[in-house]
Amino acid sequence: MGGNSTLASYEGDEAEQRFAELRQALTTCRSYEGEGYVGPFKVTVRTETPPQVGEEALAFREISPVGTDPLGDRNEQFIVVRTGNTIATFSELSVGADLSFPTELISRQVQRLRDAQQP
Repeated sequence: MGGNSTLASYEGDEAEQRFAELRQALTTCRSYEGEGYVGPFKVTVRTETPPQVGEEALAFREISPVGTDPLGDRNEQFIVVRTGNTIATFSELSVGADLSFPTELISRQVQRLRDAQQP
């Protein structure tokens, strides 16, 4: 399906605070449900071992059934990395498989981010 990445920059220690909130949420959140464009949905959240990059990193998957789709469930991996006052989120979307965002690419991007933050 494909992947993407998003950068969010914060002032002061807000990146650390936001990262701590996500870390806390992942200790208890195992599923959630809601209403989307095509109706109600339910998502299972599964934590994973993150790559050793940045100052902090977390990894998790969100898996949701896609009705009677013979290909399988919607499966999206998220790797969230904090470097300084910036949080980078990398995601890989697949259907019926546990695909992962390439770790080598994450490592290179995080190093570039770290280099850009040096005075």
